[in-house]
Amino acid sequence: MRFSRLFFCRWLAVLATVLFLFQAACQDSKSSSGAGPQPARKSLDAAGRMQISKEDRCPVCAMPVADHEPFSAAVVLEDQTTFYFCCPGCMMRAWLHPEVHLGRHRRQLARTVVRDYFSGDFVDGHQVLWVSGSDVIGPMGPALVPLKDSSGMAAFRQRHGGKEVFQLRDLNDQNWEKLTGKRAKR
Repeated sequence: MRFSRLFFCRWLAVLATVLFLFQAACQDSKSSSGAGPQPARKSLDAAGRMQISKEDRCPVCAMPVADHEPFSAAVVLEDQTTFYFCCPGCMMRAWLHPEVHLGRHRRQLARTVVRDYFSGDFVDGHQVLWVSGSDVIGPMGPALVPLKDSSGMAAFRQRHGGKEVFQLRDLNDQNWEKLTGKRAKR
């Protein structure tokens, strides 16, 4: 009888410890994920380059951005809060509907940053030419590809095709659906 009481007390102590640790982990997970999308751990550096950490998640699809750095994109708010995205398509969806994807108002959005397809340079997403309908596949499927200027357009189209060329200022829900076949707001 003494053996079973000791065994029971130890088993109860282990169970209490496991439950305590489980509760602490759940609370830590809630506090770190918070309600809604989480901004990037680090904003852009002084030169305007993304500083993606392993913890940064795309606010649209929740993929780890660090796993897809060549396709990464960013939206910077007026207060310099930065959100990183796994690809330009997710960034564009957030730009079109920041209230849904970022929990922010459109008037808070300041700029976008993307990577030029050929050089990998960090460039303003409003200054690039975007190509849709090419054979380039990104993290979320067919990619919307940024080219920093028209000089690479012929080479890109020869290698990868492409149906439409547009600029971010021309993007709206109707154009998004035409370019991607998907709804911008879900």
